[in-house]
Amino acid sequence: MNKKPTIAIIGGTVWGNRGAEAMLVTVIGRIRQDFPDAHFNIFSYYLKKDRTLVSDPHIHFYDGSPLSLVANHFLGVIVLKALSFLRIKPKHSRFLKTANALAQSDVLLDIGGITFSDGREKFLPFNILTIWPTMLVGTPVIKLAQAVGPFDHTLNRILAKYFLSRCAHVFLRGKNSTQHISRLNLPSDKTSSAPDIAFLYDPKYSLSNENAQKVYSIVGQIRREQEFGKQIIVIAPSILVDKKLRKKGLDYTDLLLSALGDRNPEKFFFVFMPNATREGSPKQHNNDILMIDKIMQRLKGSNLPEAFQNTCAYIDFDINTQAIRQVISHADLLITSRYHAMISGLALSVPTIVIGWSHKYQETMASFGLSDYALSISEINSDLTPAINEALEQSPHIQARIKDHLPLVREQADSQFRNIRQYFR
Repeated sequence: MNKKPTIAIIGGTVWGNRGAEAMLVTVIGRIRQDFPDAHFNIFSYYLKKDRTLVSDPHIHFYDGSPLSLVANHFLGVIVLKALSFLRIKPKHSRFLKTANALAQSDVLLDIGGITFSDGREKFLPFNILTIWPTMLVGTPVIKLAQAVGPFDHTLNRILAKYFLSRCAHVFLRGKNSTQHISRLNLPSDKTSSAPDIAFLYDPKYSLSNENAQKVYSIVGQIRREQEFGKQIIVIAPSILVDKKLRKKGLDYTDLLLSALGDRNPEKFFFVFMPNATREGSPKQHNNDILMIDKIMQRLKGSNLPEAFQNTCAYIDFDINTQAIRQVISHADLLITSRYHAMISGLALSVPTIVIGWSHKYQETMASFGLSDYALSISEINSDLTPAINEALEQSPHIQARIKDHLPLVREQADSQFRNIRQYFR
């Protein structure tokens, strides 16, 4: 077995979606436990920013943006294969750099959160191009735990069957995804169920150092409030869920604030924290900082008591997974609409309420026996108060339930890395 494998990773970044960062750094950190000299080719859609955040000499970043997937990945691989067929040794060129990196990797790990799902057909080209070029050069593709399906739509079902059947292995994140993929009749040895790899996250895996002093200040403020006997509620909203709820005629910000605003400010302290950050960018994609700003502005113009407004803290800057978990570790309750913020809460045995848009939320919470605290935006009404009250009242029982399930969840998540080893040629 190669003791210095080269692993390609696609579907994750350091900057932006911190759930993607949690998966990315966990994959690297976990593989390094067994193969400390491993090299990693990371295909990031925030290439320039990620390169400024990470200086590790064994980690090499390549462009994973949609444009690059077409030009450098797909077309580059076609040219590389044509040159190989003609027995022409290609010269070193920027154009073929990505194709060569794919061809020279032992395996490609796709850590995308959800792929080939009905209703998300606009993402099918991205789903395909993240894996097809690698398949063309003969490098095995493994999809680490992610949600797939459903496959009721004809186009999605046909393309999913074609490309997923050509993966070396597909790990499925929960019962719903496992049921969905059974419709594709893939070989039984091609698929298996495993929890999200972020359940294996360890702070020592962190690759970036972002706004450490600001995080230290926020954590200090939280600790002081705890010394006064206050309960800490951390809220990690999602700008994506805000959009989806607005289409239903619901105001996400009001939904959160109305459920929190009548609580005694002498007993509670609220921390509004993003789990997707692109500080300084006006773009909404993967940028919950804009959601935090919206909540701040709404509070300033609201009729909520000044005492409530004074018992709130806001994280409106870049924050990595290490710092996110540091903040959540102090929480008595986490309310979130971000999948990996939910995982952070569960991994830290913090009672968690999630307001989600996909089956991936429900199936993960169900694995901890916490389905009642996974609220779907398709069913949610205008009042979160009952769910919050129940979670606070049942906190000891919820914590006990999470702690009972965590060892098995982590063991099952680690099965993915036992599978990966066989591809290090």
